[in-house]
Amino acid sequence: MRIAGLFRFPVKGFPAERIGAADLRRDQGILGDRAAAFSNGSSAVPDDRWQKYSAFTVLKNDTGLQGWRVSTDSDSSEGSDSGEDSAVTITLTAPDGESTTFRTADRGARTTSAEFLARRIPAQGPFPRALVVADQGMFDSRRAGISIINPATVAALDPTLDPLRFRGNVLVDGLEPYAEFALIGKIVRLGEVRLAITQAIERCPATTVNPTTAEADVNVPRLLAASCGHLHCGVYGRILDSGVVREGDEIEIEGDAPADLVRRDRTPRYMTVVRSARCGEEIAEISLRDEQGWIGEFDEPGTNLRVHLDRDGLFWRTYTIIAVTGDVVSIAVRTQGRGSQVMSGLEIGDRILASGPHGTMTADRVFQGMTALVTAGIGVTPSLGLLRGTAGKAVSGVRLFHVDRGSRTAALWDRAVDRARAELRVPVDAHHHDTGELGRPRHADLVGWLRGCDSVMVCGPAGFTGAVLAAAVEAGVEHVHRETFASPGPDLGEAIARFAPAEVTLERSGSGFGWEPQQGTLLDSLEARGLPVASSCRGGSCGTCVLPLRAGEVAYPVEPSARVGADEVLVCSAVPAGPVSLGI
Repeated sequence: MRIAGLFRFPVKGFPAERIGAADLRRDQGILGDRAAAFSNGSSAVPDDRWQKYSAFTVLKNDTGLQGWRVSTDSDSSEGSDSGEDSAVTITLTAPDGESTTFRTADRGARTTSAEFLARRIPAQGPFPRALVVADQGMFDSRRAGISIINPATVAALDPTLDPLRFRGNVLVDGLEPYAEFALIGKIVRLGEVRLAITQAIERCPATTVNPTTAEADVNVPRLLAASCGHLHCGVYGRILDSGVVREGDEIEIEGDAPADLVRRDRTPRYMTVVRSARCGEEIAEISLRDEQGWIGEFDEPGTNLRVHLDRDGLFWRTYTIIAVTGDVVSIAVRTQGRGSQVMSGLEIGDRILASGPHGTMTADRVFQGMTALVTAGIGVTPSLGLLRGTAGKAVSGVRLFHVDRGSRTAALWDRAVDRARAELRVPVDAHHHDTGELGRPRHADLVGWLRGCDSVMVCGPAGFTGAVLAAAVEAGVEHVHRETFASPGPDLGEAIARFAPAEVTLERSGSGFGWEPQQGTLLDSLEARGLPVASSCRGGSCGTCVLPLRAGEVAYPVEPSARVGADEVLVCSAVPAGPVSLGI
């Protein structure tokens, strides 16, 4: 590995400046990087203190920033000892060719330049505008660092994308696509500098802006979500030893980073196949060791693992977690379809990129009173996943119904029944419906299965799921949960189209509207009506758009990775599953 390019962003949100060498300082980042930030007028911003990005003019809220040019006085920002003054002189040139220059340590010059910027950049509120500085830099997080981008990953995502979209400090040459995720938890040396690679970077709408044309031409977060199943590209490094790095310097791995420096998360990391076995003719059970060891920390019955594959193009699939033992996670796949064929063909020692556990349909939500788990085909895996570790749940009884032709999924069904009877201290009724002998269950059969239930979970093909949902309504089931395993395309319209129109009530305003599938997600429909809802990734990852769910049930056509409470809804990914009331 080597450094293929070095960049800094002297003013937060404005374009990059390419540099041949960089002075990296512990707890600061690259000297001159995010040295200042321009407030957007949405709030009063005290000077000389780090503030959250929402207080500043940034690219995702004002794409016109990409049309500016930025440069620093090289004599003031390179080669200094870490104990010397870290002030830099910055020149900003507007799209009209006019420019302003200020030194970060000169308050008067900053005021003059802020006035210059305010005349050209629209305000987002009534408060005074200012160029603000802080000792550690105006990074998104209080603790500064550097961002590392692998252009090979960007090319795998879309060969036409410029890696500069991702606003990295270091571009790396010599890594295979996605291999940067394997650096998380490692100490690496760049020139004179040692870094601890601490976490993956979640991308925001700033990446939609083309760094050459300054146009928002590609929805990169949506592209990442559709192709990879996550919103991450690049990794962060925390500077352990200060020094100078130069373009062309080699990058070497020195060993493991201290555990307390590494952010434990559900983000993409590599997993190694440790076991693969058949469970009947069409089912394979695969066990994977989480190389970071994070899986157990976030494990909940009912969640799933998302695997990211690159075979004849990027795609991803979701599989219910049926067991977790230490750092080993097990899933079951049916050996049909593109993704499952790849998964069932894995051999011991193979490595894949995965993330999770994800999912909102957990045991804590599903098991309420008399609970029914209704599944078809490989959809039995959510039952198996939900039933692990559920001893002591506040349920009065559990009904298990499984529909399949013959014994194709019999091994998993038998395990689910055995697990329910071993884990739960309440009556368990189990019914297997063989469509080869009995035909498809009738509507009256389904209503009978669900009559008297307080909660039902359904997983199976779309037609079967729809039939069970209709039966649940007639049976008077209060809580209905559906498990979906759809992998999204760039447009989620096809997945959303399966849902029926519903009424949405806005509790605080006392108003409401009729939602229809063509309106898109709840976030899309709220924004179309001029209702302000905070959002960032718009891909179900960051959790910014969470709203209180006062009544009703929602569904997620594609399961988000962000975690939300039972009384919350992630509106960027959700649609109504019936009448709902939102706390807005």
